[in-house]
Amino acid sequence: MSPRLPLLLALAACGDRLAEAPAPDAVRLTAELSDRAVTEGEPPPTLSVSLELPEGWTGTLGLPAVEGLTFTPADAEGRFTLEGEPGSYIIPPVTAEAKGPAGEVETKSVGPFYLDLGVVGPSSALEDLALAPPPPPSPWPWVLGALVVTGLVAALVVWGNRKKAEARVVPPPPPLSPEEEALLAWAALRARADLDDHALALGLSSIFRRYLERVSGFPATALTTYEVLDRLSLDHRVNAAEHDRAQRLLDATDLIKFARSGGGAALFDALDADLRAVIAAMRPAPAPKPEPGDV
Repeated sequence: MSPRLPLLLALAACGDRLAEAPAPDAVRLTAELSDRAVTEGEPPPTLSVSLELPEGWTGTLGLPAVEGLTFTPADAEGRFTLEGEPGSYIIPPVTAEAKGPAGEVETKSVGPFYLDLGVVGPSSALEDLALAPPPPPSPWPWVLGALVVTGLVAALVVWGNRKKAEARVVPPPPPLSPEEEALLAWAALRARADLDDHALALGLSSIFRRYLERVSGFPATALTTYEVLDRLSLDHRVNAAEHDRAQRLLDATDLIKFARSGGGAALFDALDADLRAVIAAMRPAPAPKPEPGDV
């Protein structure tokens, strides 16, 4: 059995490098992971959490739950030991709910956090990913290049037809619908034999987020996974099953992008099914057929 490594989680005041001093009477939640990569034998990292409340307010903290990791209270000061098998982990955001004297409620969250515990993580450092994940390389130059080539071929066909019959007017092709654009882009990406699982995950995540932007209007490419899922939970077209599929797709691509964990043809086949199911649920209903006698 692999050795279990202890991880000390301390609920203490956070350092001032996470955020500037808040305005008076503001609810402030801060959290900082001291080390994002721990090898066997090294001191465990700490997660420092601080909740500052205005006078008269009360608040509760919500610790994240991570599959494969166990939180054990270490003392009465809110210190916890986190034990788990060696691996790469994504720790969900720390959350807090504050209630004011007039009954007002304010929620805060900080995270997620990325940790390599007893293993060597991806070749690129994970530093600051929890606070401000850098945007992944966009697959759209490849996809749009393929679409441009397709458009040029179509233009040549139209030009040839016009030369044969100058009087005939060929209308331009209609623009691609959001679902057509997403599925064509994903098919073009999967057909490339030179891409590894990491590049496929980057591409699928970008394609899905761009699709959500077109059909829902919110900036999915600029939001975190948790913010995207929160917006989807408010969409009447997405039921619980489709919401679970969207979460599975985004979580799986995050694991591959940031922790280089997972992948394989079977996984991408399952994510392909999830993508198509969510698109089918959000596809606009067909316009009703006119009744006889309607003008």
